[in-house]
Amino acid sequence: MKIAIIGSTNFDTMEYHLNESLTYNGHSSRIFDVPNGNTASITLNVPIFMNMAKEVDQYHPDLVMVVYRIMHPDFVTYLKKAGYKVIQVNPDALTTFDLQQLFVTPYDVYFTKDPYIKRFMESSLKLNVKLYTEAFNRRVHIKPEMDKLEYEKKFDMDVMLYGSMYPYRNRMLRILIDNGINLTLFGKTEVPFYDPFLDQYHTNYYLAGEAKAKILYGAKIVLNNLHYAEIESVNKRFSEANGSGAFQLVDYRPILKDLLPIDPALVSFRSIDEAIEKIRYYLQHPEERAAIAGKIYNHFLNNYTYDDLIRYILSSI
Repeated sequence: MKIAIIGSTNFDTMEYHLNESLTYNGHSSRIFDVPNGNTASITLNVPIFMNMAKEVDQYHPDLVMVVYRIMHPDFVTYLKKAGYKVIQVNPDALTTFDLQQLFVTPYDVYFTKDPYIKRFMESSLKLNVKLYTEAFNRRVHIKPEMDKLEYEKKFDMDVMLYGSMYPYRNRMLRILIDNGINLTLFGKTEVPFYDPFLDQYHTNYYLAGEAKAKILYGAKIVLNNLHYAEIESVNKRFSEANGSGAFQLVDYRPILKDLLPIDPALVSFRSIDEAIEKIRYYLQHPEERAAIAGKIYNHFLNNYTYDDLIRYILSSI
């Protein structure tokens, strides 16, 4: 198939991995981004979206796969009238719905990772929605071959966390530090209300690609405190960490029972106190956490790569 992907051209984004996996599996694909990758101020700029639609039309794809949520409805309407099938793949939580144009845009199929969003869009809006699971790229997020416990010695990180340092995350990290947890932080600090107290724990290093996989695998524990808008879903870090062979502790969500090959209670927490308790336990039981990480890695390698995801999406439409 020939597929147009509408989204970011940046490395290690969902769009990047969809494009890479489609190409690897014998399809022809191309990413179409908004001018300069700037999505902040173009929501109602119809001429920009119409120019993009005409550019996509000139490419003559068999399928248009939209990842951005900021696309104007006229963009999709134009392509639908030109005879193209247009789908939307939403990799984020409901706080990214901008002006809610997603709900009035005539996509053929909407893909979401959150069962809550799926139920709402189906039952209340009568939209054609399918559930999917986020993935990792086995050709980019490459697990090191070395034994995990030996590899951890190269990094000496008890607990690592990566992602934007949002206020909810800052407060949780403060509590962990106050309870004697040794943290190593990666990701963006240029966010409102960042707590400069965390500077002493922050590497000021943005993780991406194979380097990310190495750090994840080298940490004793990867902590994944989900955004509060992940109502019934998990984030892409969940798949990336598991696909890198890391041992991960994550906020509990009911969907974990469907995603994991083990009892979710072993690797999840329902409160910050439970997170602290499990961190302390697994730091004292390295063989147990390595065995759990290995079992989960094999499960994700066999079920949740981007190759699996594109096969699912294409077969669903």
